[in-house]
Amino acid sequence: MMQREPAAKQAAAQRPAPFKAPPIRFRGSRHTALVKEVFDIAKPYPETYLIRFTFEGEPKVFDFQAGQFISVFAEKDGKSISRPYSIASPPEQKDCLELCIKVVEGGFMSNYLHTVPPGTKLRSIAPLGTFVLLEPPDYQIRDTVFVATGTGVAPFISMIGHIWAMRYDIEVHLVFGCRYIHDLIYMDLLRKWEREHPNFHLYVTLSRPPETGWNGRSGYVQKVIETEITDRGNKDVYICGLHNMVEDVKNLCESLNFHWVRFEKWD
Repeated sequence: MMQREPAAKQAAAQRPAPFKAPPIRFRGSRHTALVKEVFDIAKPYPETYLIRFTFEGEPKVFDFQAGQFISVFAEKDGKSISRPYSIASPPEQKDCLELCIKVVEGGFMSNYLHTVPPGTKLRSIAPLGTFVLLEPPDYQIRDTVFVATGTGVAPFISMIGHIWAMRYDIEVHLVFGCRYIHDLIYMDLLRKWEREHPNFHLYVTLSRPPETGWNGRSGYVQKVIETEITDRGNKDVYICGLHNMVEDVKNLCESLNFHWVRFEKWD
């Protein structure tokens, strides 16, 4: 489950003004989600999947800010439970809303949504959350570094897709780390962005690379940040993933004096 934290504080000398939480333009309301399709994306291991929804009424997808999340409800043993999931599709995509979910052993919701048939109706509340892209008119959008591990890349798929839609003239860096090669998700889309956007820079690293067949980076995302990301004082950084990784990367980025450090931690 996600935990949301306020933006990390840096020394006042490193920014022009104290950080002020971004305005949230879209607040949560109740919706009936209609399952459109579910399919695995981490083959050959059925561990990570995409689930796409439309919603009853018009439009098919509600308005939200890139980085916000949805709470999905289901019944278990006669009780209603909910889980939050970051929205992976950009706000401009109105034919469906996409979530990227990893199956958790013993986790009810991740297993339930993995096998739910198309057409199923689910209660939901959305959009929620304040981990959103800092952008005009409230902020000057800066060259940005996104740091993610595993399905923590989901909100950044939304944010970066929104950056392209808005044609913001910035450099975009995505540092994406996973344990194993089969954990690398959205790679077709990310490679497409590399071809189409000269201002998009992708850094993929594996902490447990295979002995053969991998010519990319090895190690943790921290290594990439320390050795390959420069001009940090003029860049904002966003971090998303499991708790320990986020804490380590947040502390590192603060020590390296990035302009602003924002993060979202998942249990």
